[in-house]
Amino acid sequence: MTRQRFTYQELAEQWGITVPAAKQRVRRAGWKRGKGNDGIVRVLVPEDTERMETAVSPKKPAESQALETLRATVENLTGVTVRQAQRIDDLTTALLDSREQNAALRERLAGLEARKTTETTEPAQPQNPEATERRLQQGYGVTPKRSRRRWWPFG
Repeated sequence: MTRQRFTYQELAEQWGITVPAAKQRVRRAGWKRGKGNDGIVRVLVPEDTERMETAVSPKKPAESQALETLRATVENLTGVTVRQAQRIDDLTTALLDSREQNAALRERLAGLEARKTTETTEPAQPQNPEATERRLQQGYGVTPKRSRRRWWPFG
């Protein structure tokens, strides 16, 4: 079994990852590493390993699915926000219309109250004075005076 020597920088470029991630992969794989006289650490990588050929995709499937879910949620919230803004505009318009109607009704009510006060200051005339007089003579509309109870001792 032959081995090749690579620096962490070379491994990171080959795998498409960062240098700290390359160091972590080397530690997990248990490959031997050694520091040369020039002070650079080199890793002994077996040739038959599949790790050298597999490049890591920049986005993992779970991350891309989460990103799609997040995008869909943002689009949904944007639509809800637009609908709510439209509803607020509609309600504001309805409120202004009802305020105008309220003001018109208040003016009309004030006019009616003013007319009522002028009408009540004049004495009320019966519509048919003769019939009213006849009814009073017959005893209709007159409340009889209550007599005292004689059997009650306190008046």
